[in-house]
Amino acid sequence: MKKNIKPLTPRCGICKKIYSYRDDDGSGLCPRCRPTNSQPLLAVTHKAKSITETEADIKMDDFDKEEVQEATSIVQAEENQGASEVVEDKDSPAAPIAVENNDGELKIEDIIEPGRYGVSNSQMIPALKKAIVEESIPKIALLKSTYFYTFEKSVRYLKKTEREYIVNNLK
Repeated sequence: MKKNIKPLTPRCGICKKIYSYRDDDGSGLCPRCRPTNSQPLLAVTHKAKSITETEADIKMDDFDKEEVQEATSIVQAEENQGASEVVEDKDSPAAPIAVENNDGELKIEDIIEPGRYGVSNSQMIPALKKAIVEESIPKIALLKSTYFYTFEKSVRYLKKTEREYIVNNLK
């Protein structure tokens, strides 16, 4: 081994200048680019970590309290909801008529919710399976007429019995 080996000259990571190995503190930055108080910053981060741990413990306790409050508010909401349903039934006979009108109309938004770029296979396949389980041929027909291209691509990922059901009932 040679005894006259010079240490590697470090190069700054920001300005790419070569600086003395004596000025190297392991940060990879020359003294000019390096923050002047880099060591105290490290000490502050350790203190910050210990503070965040205690804050996390406090926050978890608060979270448990919030869960208890939410549970009580849900029970109260259910009680209030039950009372309001009774009042609605007695007051107006027009409310059930509105529900019947909504059930009579078949909207694509009720079956599938299109994303930003339309409907993908991951949205179409569950909608098709749900319509098949419900044995709702009008829903399947609406999906096919609205999203024909995606419908054809999605059908091939269904089980054989599901594909046969669609083919047999959409003739």
